[in-house]
Amino acid sequence: MIYLSEIVNGEQVTREVCEPSFEKSFDVIVCGLGTSGSLAALFCAENGLSVLGVEAFSCLGGTHTVGGVPGHYFGCPGGRYTTVEQDVQDFVRRYTHTQTEGRKFVVEQTLTEQGVEIFYEASVCGVYLQENTVIGVRVLTECGILDCKASIVMDCTAEACVAVMAGCETEIGRKTDGQTQPYSMVSLVFDGKNYGYTNIDFGRVNQHDRVKLSEAIVFSRGYKMEEGHKGKELIAQMPLMGVREGRRIIAEETVRLKELFEDKQTDTPMFYSYADLDKHGWDIAFDGEVLGDWAIGSNLGAYNVTVAVPYKAILPKGYDGILVPCRALGVDRDVSSCVRMNRDMKKVAEAAAEWADLAIKQNKKLREVSYDQLKERLMESGCLKESDNRGYRVDGTRNWDGTPLTPHSVEWIVDPEKLEEVLKTEAPGRAIWSVKRMGTKAESVLRQHLSATDENLRKHSAFAMAILGNCEANAVLKDIVIERDGLMLKDCRKHNNLRGCVAIYWLGRLGDREIVPTLIDLISNPDESCKEIYKRENAMTARYKMRGFEYAYFQFVSQAVMALIRIGDVHSDLRPQIKNAFTSVFSNDDYYHRITTRPKETSEGNMTQIIKVIAFSAIRKWEIE
Repeated sequence: MIYLSEIVNGEQVTREVCEPSFEKSFDVIVCGLGTSGSLAALFCAENGLSVLGVEAFSCLGGTHTVGGVPGHYFGCPGGRYTTVEQDVQDFVRRYTHTQTEGRKFVVEQTLTEQGVEIFYEASVCGVYLQENTVIGVRVLTECGILDCKASIVMDCTAEACVAVMAGCETEIGRKTDGQTQPYSMVSLVFDGKNYGYTNIDFGRVNQHDRVKLSEAIVFSRGYKMEEGHKGKELIAQMPLMGVREGRRIIAEETVRLKELFEDKQTDTPMFYSYADLDKHGWDIAFDGEVLGDWAIGSNLGAYNVTVAVPYKAILPKGYDGILVPCRALGVDRDVSSCVRMNRDMKKVAEAAAEWADLAIKQNKKLREVSYDQLKERLMESGCLKESDNRGYRVDGTRNWDGTPLTPHSVEWIVDPEKLEEVLKTEAPGRAIWSVKRMGTKAESVLRQHLSATDENLRKHSAFAMAILGNCEANAVLKDIVIERDGLMLKDCRKHNNLRGCVAIYWLGRLGDREIVPTLIDLISNPDESCKEIYKRENAMTARYKMRGFEYAYFQFVSQAVMALIRIGDVHSDLRPQIKNAFTSVFSNDDYYHRITTRPKETSEGNMTQIIKVIAFSAIRKWEIE
């Protein structure tokens, strides 16, 4: 039985069809010719497969070209893409000043030479399935609608548009409010000598809501931020806005952060991803507890992690004939911010092309292909290298204070007696996370430190006790909050937390009811924002010194709200008190104006509004319960 599945008025509609008469037939149809799709099409063609590429824009490259992000942020070099990269660099040196234009030309020319047929300004409007196997697509082109058959369809749309049309299961956003990462607007700038690219982050937007998306584009193109382009001349704004996160498929094998932290990695990787878990938003209080323990409770948000990405992460669960080799692959929301970089997308393109080639030439279903054969090809090209399995590392070029950073591997502490040396410093994160890894055997040593005269040792030992779920140090944590401890911890090159905010986080995680009056006073007292802690220079973490935005105060308020919600979830008798506080504080915008003078459409304004959204969502949830 053959079905045609379409999206009609936002809803999936599937109907049985007679044997369709396909106008064209290909080995592979690649939907979306962005960073991954353009290379997936190229590598398939180089393998001798017939390929159709379907692209909504009038050129290829996606974020790497139209979006103005030509470089690489971490990731592991190696694989078939490096040959293409060299061709692009050679072309740019000879013929153009900009990476994006050079890449468009070189990759399109190479695709054409390899016989790839390309439909520009076209989109997939239907998917043909035989049971749960995709066998073709319906394409809307400038010449009309075409039905095209394929042995394998690759969804490289970045939003899993084709997979959704086929009925594949997806997820999106964080659990607290469904929000994705903030978007950005990238600009081409000139410093008098060289052309370059710079981006400004804005708020979050539902990219599947055409009206909201249009409003975001109009606002971001017209808004002039003082920090803007840092003295460089604005040449042009890039046509494609920088949407960092969208739908993610539920795959045959999905990577989840909890398992990564438990050292549970796949034994069938297609490549290793390598970057930090950067959410680009400063409202990290609302990003969940698995990430929160790492990025807030241990202050390790800018530590780099290595993710072994399984090859079945691009195969939607229960389906065949379709691969999703793009940022919509099977990872959870926490991991997605790491596995989305340009190098990752180039490597996943190669893995998909090799997998498709093996399946087609051996006349097998995708799930029947031997991993060992795929692994052999990926290792031969350098896409998959065991040396890329770098573990946890401190990486980058500059420390939080601008001094040079020396990249190095992270060695977790395994002897409780050796925790003290690190806990005494202003960079205790490695010791705190080591305690999580070693478990309760560290408790007796930490218990002794809770009465230490050394302030850092005492307070950071309290954090370490908290990560074990132990409430014995709650009194120390409460003292940290009451004094509004504004020390900036210094574990990371960016995204460092204020010590008072870390204490609030742990008290919320531990469900401490005694801190509730203090937290309510913190969010409701209009004089709170005038305290000296929020004005001091050392209360600001590196990089975030934005005009018109009280960053330190924002962090204390957002952490306090989330802590109150967690405490209310545990202690139902405290909910009326917390509800009354939320209603009083967030029924008007007085709190907003204490935090920022920026418009609500900016990144700062959007995050400030989200505090209210999170608070009222908790009230509604409690009322239902």
